Amino acid sequence: MMMQRYLWTLDRNDRQTRGGVSTEAELIDVLVAEDLPCIMPPDWLVATMQMDVDGNGIAIHESTAAAGNMWKLELRVVA
Repeated sequence: MMMQRYLWTLDRNDRQTRGGVSTEAELIDVLVAEDLPCIMPPDWLVATMQMDVDGNGIAIHESTAAAGNMWKLELRVVA
């Protein structure tokens, strides 16, 4: 069985943009390390984004944190 991989980009207003190609578990580890201000744990965030993937294989989540902690995560399913 082939593991699903995601091309991702994380933009934060206070840090350099990060990105890569990762499995679900690898992406969750990255998000844990980033310590994003969020109302849900990183594994829930990734699961929610997986459900929100549109017809183009893309999901975007923008934080609702205070202006000083804004961030945006974009996922694209890698075929």
